[in-house]
Amino acid sequence: MLAKIHQSSQQNGHRCGAGCLHGAHMLTRRRALQIGSAGAALGVAGCITTNRATGRTTLTGFNSLEDDAALGRQEHPKLVAEFGGEYENPRLQSYVEKLGQVLAGYAEYQEFQYKFTIVNSWIVNAFALPGGYVYVSRGLLALASNEAELAGVVGHEIGHVNARHTAQRIAQSQLAQGLLLGAVLVTGQQAIGNIGSGIASSVLKSFSREQEMEADSLGLRYMSRAGYDPEAMVGFLDTLRDHSQVEAEKQGLPKETVDEANINATHPRTIERVRAAESQSAALKAPDQLLNRDRYLDTIDGMIYGDDPKQGLVRGTEFLHPDLRLYFKMPDGFVIRNGATNVVAQKPNVKAIIVFDQAERKTGDVYSYLTQEWAKGTTLSDLGRIDINGLAAATGATRIEGMDYRAVVIQGDGNTVYRFRFISDPSITSQFDVPFRETTYSFRRMSQAEASRIKPFRLIVVPIAPGDTVASLSKGFPEGNFSQAAFRVMNDLKPSQPLPSSGEVKVVVGGTGV
Repeated sequence: MLAKIHQSSQQNGHRCGAGCLHGAHMLTRRRALQIGSAGAALGVAGCITTNRATGRTTLTGFNSLEDDAALGRQEHPKLVAEFGGEYENPRLQSYVEKLGQVLAGYAEYQEFQYKFTIVNSWIVNAFALPGGYVYVSRGLLALASNEAELAGVVGHEIGHVNARHTAQRIAQSQLAQGLLLGAVLVTGQQAIGNIGSGIASSVLKSFSREQEMEADSLGLRYMSRAGYDPEAMVGFLDTLRDHSQVEAEKQGLPKETVDEANINATHPRTIERVRAAESQSAALKAPDQLLNRDRYLDTIDGMIYGDDPKQGLVRGTEFLHPDLRLYFKMPDGFVIRNGATNVVAQKPNVKAIIVFDQAERKTGDVYSYLTQEWAKGTTLSDLGRIDINGLAAATGATRIEGMDYRAVVIQGDGNTVYRFRFISDPSITSQFDVPFRETTYSFRRMSQAEASRIKPFRLIVVPIAPGDTVASLSKGFPEGNFSQAAFRVMNDLKPSQPLPSSGEVKVVVGGTGV
């Protein structure tokens, strides 16, 4: 969890566009069709622009470049907060900002004021907001192996900004909503509107395959013009695929799942992107293009690996939060994900999951919070007050949509409460009675001395010495049975590839504590 109290109830304003029909209930269906058709034709004709970066004519709605910049400014602080805030490493932040500005100098839309930010998230990710706001995660920086790979990622995001993909998505949404309104007016059936909204939402949920490929193409353009080896983008896309496969294995999923088509996927299949980038990078290859591996490794040397203690730490099946002084242990075999607003643990290939988070109570105590706030309107069985290592708590059980739920609320400081949800398929609930109970009663407050001893893992760069092996160099990685696989992905080593006899590699040290 990123903060002691996470405020997530942000409300986005809605603007009525030129196609809105106020007082539509007063129109006949025929007249509504006439107005809607004429408005759509005029609106579409007036919203098509030629993009400088792609050369394509695209539908951007009523969104100007100034609108792009305004939207970016508005959403920037919210997005940074959602991804853990800025990573507090001035040297590394300055390095990414300077690299980004070099690449942005080759972008087609110089009207934007480009800003580059490292977000303090261990999730491997990069993204952009309209108007020139580009983000890379701390996890992605750890995975990259040279400056050219990072340049490819940042260039890709600058590509999204310059292709104005978000403006296209907003325009498509405006058009879709206009068409849906027409359908409701004509048929008088709100259900049709609901179905259409779901389709529009799924289509517009993420950038399309074509847009992702387009951003790759623009990224290759910018990085090659800045003097970087475009083949580094190909190499990093391959690394991303390897990383995804290891993550899939950790969750008990087949490796192949990372490349299966999925309508809800936020990116195209990585293997497709690798192949497309290979063909494009070959045409941009030139002598003396830069990788800057040594400078990059020197810059990331010493950065935090894994969770930041400020957000809580996962150590195997244990969760520790030194700032909140919390400790609990998940059942053996559960894989833990430390998210922005909760901690989720799931047993691979089994319908059993645990969710931990926190909230603020308004009622008198944990029992009333459970019955009158959190589970209000729900019939609870096995309801009662309990004591968890000296902390007042309450628990109750129910069944929702065919799944068994066990809720546990534990009193924190002031009005803060901590919450467990133990969810399981009824056919296996009895098998997890003991493991779930053990997790409940493992919850405790750490002493100040215990909390002060908890230190993060750190990524350091070391030379390969005689006698070193993958096994010896991966000992510090916290991934357990997957430590050697994590070491290989971090250092661009395929599963059967031998360790080089010389050079430098990334290893993990530290991680002391409870």
